Formats: sequence, structure tokens, C-alpha cells
Amino acid sequence: MSNYFYTFISEFFVKMTEQLIEKVFDKAGKESGKNSIHGKAEYLAEHILKVYKFSVSSKQLTRYYKKEYAASHPLTDYLSKYLGYENYAAFVNNEREPNFPQDLKKPKKQKTWIITLILVPLLGVSVYVGYQTGKEECMVWKEDHFEKTVCSGSENEEPLQTSRLNNFRKITPTDITTFLKNGEVQVWYDKSDNQLEFFTAPGLHPINKKNLKPVTNYIIEKYIK
Repeated sequence: MSNYFYTFISEFFVKMTEQLIEKVFDKAGKESGKNSIHGKAEYLAEHILKVYKFSVSSKQLTRYYKKEYAASHPLTDYLSKYLGYENYAAFVNNEREPNFPQDLKKPKKQKTWIITLILVPLLGVSVYVGYQTGKEECMVWKEDHFEKTVCSGSENEEPLQTSRLNNFRKITPTDITTFLKNGEVQVWYDKSDNQLEFFTAPGLHPINKKNLKPVTNYIIEKYIK
């Protein structure tokens, strides 16, 4: 029964997350007046960064919409807040089918177990979003990269974002650095106190929280080559 239950839980939350993404894109289209998926995704990425200080690219959001990947915590919390809910758990509790999961074709005893558990949304949600031993995972900035840690509220700590953890680095570019690849920017920068810093991904500066800018030919020619 255990394996079936966890498979069921996983499929349930994938379905709920897909429903969340669809509702979010629908609202974004109405607010922005944009009809294309890309346009809505760009609007959402900017809104999430501005309001929640959370970095997610329009490309990632588009992939979530196309069901190529499943969005995860903490993004699901921010998307739920965008729809007016307190968090993802509140979205799931409100949006799930009222009599869910009455249609499970399993033995009555087993069905009772599943219904009992699934109707306590916080239990399933906490398993789904990755709480481990009751503690949420975060990441903290260390010199030129993020490191995974247990959330403690310490300085320069952020909710865990796997993509940012794996791909966001501070670098010292040279004249052989790849700044563009297939027409897409590969390096972003921040200029504060007359000091330039370069990074391998967009988003917020890990220390001063300013929006990073895509590198330009002017910056490359003046400060690097």
C-alpha cells in the first residue's frame, strides 16, 4: 500500500501544480493583455521578481506551462500568492475536487487510508515540497556560489532554488569568455560603487539584491577586452 500511496500523492500534486500554472498564466494574460505564452511568461517572471524577490526565468515558466517540467517549492507558494492564496497548501485545499478522491478503484480499506491522509493537505504538501525532518531547505551565498543549507534566517540566505544553486556563479570574464550563445546572453553583471561583478545567470545580485543586467557589447569592449 505504501508504494501505491506515494505514487498517488505524487501524481495528485503534479496534477494540482499543472492546474496552478494554467490559472496563473490565465491571470497573467488578463493583466498584461498579452496573448502569447512567451509574453505571459515574461510578465510573470518580472512580476515574481519585483513582488516576491524570487528569480525565475520566462523560459522556465514556459516549460512549466508546456508540462516539460513540474514547478516546485518555493515557486509554487509565490504563484499561489499571485492568485490570492496564502500559499500552495491553501491553493490545493481550495482547488481540489470537493469529493476527491472518491473515484479510486482500490479496496475499501486501502481507500479509507488514502482518503484520510489526502484530506489533510498540509501533510501531503509538506512531503511534496521537500521538508526534511521538519526543516525547510535553503541556500546561502559563499564568495562566488550558493551552498545548500537548512533555513535559519541567516544573512544572504535564500529559499532553495535548484536551478539557481546549480547554475548561478560569480565569474571573472576574459576575452575568451562566451558572452552570447545561439543569440542568447550567457553573462549578466552588476555595477555598484564603481565595481563590476559578473555572473553566469540572470536574477538578483546575491548580496545587494539588485536586478542583474545582461552584458552588452559596450561593457565587454570597455571593461573586459
